[in-house]
Amino acid sequence: MSVNIRENINAIIKGIQENKILEIFEKYYADDVVMYEKGDSTNRVGKDQNRKAEEAFVNNATIHEAKLLKVLVDGNNTAYEMYMDFTYGGHNVKKTQWAIQQWNNNGLVVKEEFF
Repeated sequence: MSVNIRENINAIIKGIQENKILEIFEKYYADDVVMYEKGDSTNRVGKDQNRKAEEAFVNNATIHEAKLLKVLVDGNNTAYEMYMDFTYGGHNVKKTQWAIQQWNNNGLVVKEEFF
């Protein structure tokens, strides 16, 4: 099986833009994934813990806009910059964020950091 990391990251981005965050999480993230928010991975080790965090976001957020600004692919590493406008817990949030991924040889994200 040939893994195309560029196709996979593009599918993740498209899934975010189409509000299919949980579906892409299940498909493209490894069971041992570790996710970091500004350097902190507290409660974000393993797919089960990260699923809870993703579900909490999805259940409390309404995404109004998710605009891709940049995407980078280098071997098993990817990064994208995205402008997001969403309502979370009744508060409107507008921010630009970088997400950096490390992929395993099976085409699944094993590490993701948000800045």
